[in-house]
Amino acid sequence: MSTLRRLISRRGTTNGHGDGGTPRPSASDSDHDEPVDAPDARENSAISSSDYARRRRELMALYRDLRALGANAFLDVPNITVIGGQSAGKSSLVEAVSGINVPRDSGTCTRCPMECTMSGESDSWSCQISLRFDYKQDGSKYATPETHAFGSILTDKTAVELWLRRAQAAILHPHIQYQNFYTKTEDRLKNPPADDRRLSFSKNAILVELRDSTLTDLGFVDLPGLIQNDAPEAIRVVRDLTVSRITARKTLILVTIPMSDDLQNQEAARLAKEADRDGVRTIAVLTKPDLLGPGATGSRQTWTDVLEGRRFELKHGYYCVRLPADAERAQAITKTESERRATEYFDSTQPWRDIADRSRFGVPNLSACLSRLLVSHMEDSLPGLRRQVAGLLEKCSDDLNRLPSPPVSDSEPAAAVLLMVTEFCRAFRAAVFGDTEDHKAFVQTNRQHYARFQADIKSTVPDFRPFSGHTRDGVEPVGPLDLVDVRQVITGSITWELPSHVPFDAMKSLVSRFTGQWRNPSLACFQAVVKSASDFLSDTLMDKYFAQFTQLKEYIRELTCAELERCRVEALKTLEKMLVLERVPLFTKHGSFARIIDYVPLLIEHEFNQRMAERLQPMLFEQLLSGSDVSVKMQELMAEDPVVCAQRRSLKTQMERLSEIKQKLDGLT
Repeated sequence: MSTLRRLISRRGTTNGHGDGGTPRPSASDSDHDEPVDAPDARENSAISSSDYARRRRELMALYRDLRALGANAFLDVPNITVIGGQSAGKSSLVEAVSGINVPRDSGTCTRCPMECTMSGESDSWSCQISLRFDYKQDGSKYATPETHAFGSILTDKTAVELWLRRAQAAILHPHIQYQNFYTKTEDRLKNPPADDRRLSFSKNAILVELRDSTLTDLGFVDLPGLIQNDAPEAIRVVRDLTVSRITARKTLILVTIPMSDDLQNQEAARLAKEADRDGVRTIAVLTKPDLLGPGATGSRQTWTDVLEGRRFELKHGYYCVRLPADAERAQAITKTESERRATEYFDSTQPWRDIADRSRFGVPNLSACLSRLLVSHMEDSLPGLRRQVAGLLEKCSDDLNRLPSPPVSDSEPAAAVLLMVTEFCRAFRAAVFGDTEDHKAFVQTNRQHYARFQADIKSTVPDFRPFSGHTRDGVEPVGPLDLVDVRQVITGSITWELPSHVPFDAMKSLVSRFTGQWRNPSLACFQAVVKSASDFLSDTLMDKYFAQFTQLKEYIRELTCAELERCRVEALKTLEKMLVLERVPLFTKHGSFARIIDYVPLLIEHEFNQRMAERLQPMLFEQLLSGSDVSVKMQELMAEDPVVCAQRRSLKTQMERLSEIKQKLDGLT
């Protein structure tokens, strides 16, 4: 059992309507006489109440810290998200709960999320507004959210509305420095100049931290109201934002439902139902009960059934609130007076006065319930949050270790570059001569090319069949030869030879028919080995030695490819000369094709691979050390790959933020 649940079980928490009602007063809290001999009961109750209050403050402090750190970008942090239609009374509800005035205009006013946290641990009222940017201007997410205090701490409650307007304007103009909005007037904010880059809505959030002794320890996220009569794109954006915020398993959905409309016709209620099929995360707030006149008997009965749990049941039930009308807002009545008028209305108006569970009416009861639910949710989530943070820290560490080591600041960049190039060239030479355990695959791949070449050459051996009458399949120029074929070649070659003498031209014709096939396999083998060398240099060795230095890698690649091409051209010329030797004159000490099977691979190795290995380092050194300002050139080449640098910076920032979050979580026992 969690710490909080033990404390709650000692106090008593429910009133029989779901698990979110107002706690039943303990014996020490009631007005009934206590037995004189029961001091332990009073003492235990007082201690329990004190412990619960302390634990609640600790958990809410953790909640505020996690939200400020942007922990929701990494973890499923418990939260309460307020949703509702454009005219559902959502803004009035936010004002009633928080005690501040939020911007109000005709049409859509709230255009980004507002995350509000409230603390009763203060002797005086204060408000700190901040901006948290979870998303970049192009819509992609920051690896780590950026949070900026927006202005100084406010101590004048009447200034909040204007500063909230300024903060929202800053969120909707991410291309403008947010400090530029500190001095904007209300008129300027309501009538801004044309700006094609201004956003209609944003997923980045305004953070509002309120402190006052009269506040309930609570936190919630207020989303833009769902709209229907607007551009299709605007409707989709707001709906998608709402859905994305309420699908998380740890999110409690506070759906605002005006009683002036049918429950089943309201999109906010439908979206909440889709996100929370079993109704275990949803708390419904019924607004505008005073719009149901005495004649609306059917609607009144329906809402009575809902409040008493007979229809559309939710685990945490329904609350009903009466919020100040426009005329009352114009009078600037106090929060206390507003709550007094609401209590008087519910206690004197049917059918609300006849509903037995009075904890379901009024903003104070709603706020108390939300506070308990959020605190309980935080307590239950602590073990899981700690596991998530530990896992994310481990993953960040692994990802960081997989990146190349950061470059060491070197006063001699030329020496560092030449050392890397030396190692690169040494590795290639060792691979060519098979002197390395790391890259034996290079020689093994080339041996496969040479084995294939041998098989191709062997396939050109004459298939002589010393008898007559062989029928050849098809008309291929080379294939099985019988006596008839050979006699035809001899007959076609006779000029003034003596009788029974076989013309040399006949022998030449027969031999050339087969040796003429050697060129294509030889060239194919050569090209395969060239490609193998190119891939090995470009993909394997360059990635190993220069991966984090983009400019150096590309420079070495360009020079290496050029040298590789020069070696290829020179080796190809030598190979072509050798193939010519196989045509004229016809001469051999071998009985067959053995020499070409040996000579072609040896020529490729000596004239291409080994020549490339010998020439690579001198060529690279010469090019690197050429020019008037070698030091500047080397410094530029040693610049780390900006992508790798950005990845390392992002991972380190994430680890720092996650470590802060872990520290906050571990600090609460």
